[in-house]
Amino acid sequence: MTNADTTGMVPVTITGVAVKQGDGPDRCERFSIMLESAADGDSRRLLIGVGDAEATALALSLQGHEFPRPMTYQFMASLVGAAGSAVRSVRVTHQAEGIFYAQVMLRGGTQVDARPSDAINLAVVTGAQVFVASELLAHEARPRERSF
Repeated sequence: MTNADTTGMVPVTITGVAVKQGDGPDRCERFSIMLESAADGDSRRLLIGVGDAEATALALSLQGHEFPRPMTYQFMASLVGAAGSAVRSVRVTHQAEGIFYAQVMLRGGTQVDARPSDAINLAVVTGAQVFVASELLAHEARPRERSF
């Protein structure tokens, strides 16, 4: 990947899945993917809300859980490979009206629009690097609390 491919993007680490009890009448749990950046020594955490299925798949993948048959994201990775390509990286590109947007960057330069939850799950399965637009980290991320 060239520097031009990542201009304005910051590499992040997927640190896990957070769960928060909903405060509405249904009291449903709400899940978020936790992404962390340590650019320029400033550790910031970005939370992206996701659905139950995507959160579960990510948590199991991060734990190294193996399945007897391919699950959705393993299947997606196999399809990409069978088509003669590979996932180079994932980018969380912007947010509009509270919704985050992402792209999956394939070998050869093809970009595929995706939900961040799907793109990040695919990155975990394939080992691809995840990047977040620097303006998202500047405006949407929170400084990570330090523990002493």
